[in-house]
Amino acid sequence: MLGHTMWDFPGGRTGGNRYLMLGLGAGQAADLEVPPDRDELIAYGPLLSDDGAIWLGTAALVRAPDPDTARAILTPDGYAELEVHNWQFGGRPS
Repeated sequence: MLGHTMWDFPGGRTGGNRYLMLGLGAGQAADLEVPPDRDELIAYGPLLSDDGAIWLGTAALVRAPDPDTARAILTPDGYAELEVHNWQFGGRPS
């Protein structure tokens, strides 16, 4: 939805904290539009069923100073559950 791959993130691959945000659906689709402040978004988009017909949630990769700031990217009451995971290019840190 950002018009580029994560590898093309203008903020680069190093420096700062990065998080994987998963908003797991609770009924009505939420956060279907990219947030207006997208400078720190590495990747963003809906999680869909295998056939693409059902919205299951939203995923975002974001550079943020801390997990709470990353969590604020998604609408909290739009999801049954919000998960925040440390992330780095190439996957989760070991």
